[in-house]
Amino acid sequence: MSISADTPFMKRCIELSQISIDNGDAPFGSLITKDGKLVAEGTNAANTKVSKHAEITALHNAHQVLGTSDLSGCTLYTSCEPCPMCSFMIREYKITRVVFALHSPYMGGHTKWPILQDIDLSKFKLFFGTPPEVVGGFMEEEAQKVMKGTVFSMFGKGA
Repeated sequence: MSISADTPFMKRCIELSQISIDNGDAPFGSLITKDGKLVAEGTNAANTKVSKHAEITALHNAHQVLGTSDLSGCTLYTSCEPCPMCSFMIREYKITRVVFALHSPYMGGHTKWPILQDIDLSKFKLFFGTPPEVVGGFMEEEAQKVMKGTVFSMFGKGA
């Protein structure tokens, strides 16, 4: 998929981040696509249940829509680099591609802990997919505008 094709999906993730804030939660939004079409979305609801990160909500919603735990061929878009918990879920759902806006210097499952690119996990084919293609820093400045004024404003460039 081309970067220009990624733009509307990341714009939607950034909108979902604002919805998360409006709902009193952390500023994260995520969605899943397949064949260039939106499959599922997720906002953050970790204040009500710690595992309700936007990425995990989107993954669970995609599972319901597609009727499978094998999301090979799908792209996960998210406003911020997935944390380790979300990164393991991404690998278990066998997501093919991950596109995120902001780098997470303290909790990133790609840059801080290299879960998304861990080849050894691929040895457990029954559970984990191959490392996804990862595009980080996409539309970072736009996503940073939503983070501004939140406790997460340290995420992004320089991470």
